[in-house]
Amino acid sequence: MSSAALKKSGKSRLSRAQKRRIFIVLMLAYPVLHFLIFWLYVNINTFVLSFQRVGADINDPETFGKTVFAGLLQYKAVINNILHNEATRRMLLNSVLYLPVTLLELFLSIIFSYFLYKKMPLSNVFRVIYFLPSIIPIVVLTFVFSFVFDSSYGLINPLLHTLGVSGVPNWFGVYPLNQVMIFVYCIWAGLGYNIILLSGAVSRIPEEVIEYGRLEGISYMRELFQVVIPLIWPTISTIIVMACTSVFTVMLQPLMLTPGDSSTNTIALTIYSGVLAGEVKYPYLSAFGLCISAVAIPVIMGIRKLVEKPFSDVEY
Repeated sequence: MSSAALKKSGKSRLSRAQKRRIFIVLMLAYPVLHFLIFWLYVNINTFVLSFQRVGADINDPETFGKTVFAGLLQYKAVINNILHNEATRRMLLNSVLYLPVTLLELFLSIIFSYFLYKKMPLSNVFRVIYFLPSIIPIVVLTFVFSFVFDSSYGLINPLLHTLGVSGVPNWFGVYPLNQVMIFVYCIWAGLGYNIILLSGAVSRIPEEVIEYGRLEGISYMRELFQVVIPLIWPTISTIIVMACTSVFTVMLQPLMLTPGDSSTNTIALTIYSGVLAGEVKYPYLSAFGLCISAVAIPVIMGIRKLVEKPFSDVEY
């Protein structure tokens, strides 16, 4: 091969810097496109849609089935439903109640994580019991949970009859008992996930710190609340913030445990059901979602700032 041909083939090759830039562009293309389409476009479209309505009057062919500008009509409907509609207020109450339930679940997770960390009797058995629900799909888990309380085939009702308890209720048939049962399920199914996070945080605590407390003669309770919790507080605060978001995202639990029962609706389930109902409800759901977001964002950010204050981060 001549020297001219070698020079020509050398020039056609990409340099190392060019290959690096192409690789970076390709790696960034997906997340950037995902952000532009599924966040920016969707949110802009939601904002625009909240000021529209879908014509439902069949006698008006110009607007029937088409979106037309409606001003603040959808926002007025959202506020009116919140103030006067019993089903909407119950749905909001159901959603808000998930916060104390999740915080109770967090408290139990801290206790159980400490129990496992101290390797107390049967700790390995309980480790399996706690972790098992977190690795089973939610569809199977909800089926098993509802089957246990089934009035015809479950285990709980015959056991209560054997113990002489009469008038066993329909656990998932009547409000507010069905909502309480969903909360019980959330605590039972959510313990494993929290324990995995907290156990990892507790296991990173230096043994020297625990040994020093042991030499000082502190009790288990004092060690938990004055040593362990302050050291793993960043993990706890993260779980608290995630618990706050659950108020606005819980959907599958009531959908699968009480299908078709509007009394256990949540914010996310209401939006999901409304989308399935058809395009007529899209403008109202857009306005409803934006109103909820306007409340949720400052509340969650405020709680995030609040939970960062009790203990400062400690490097270890």
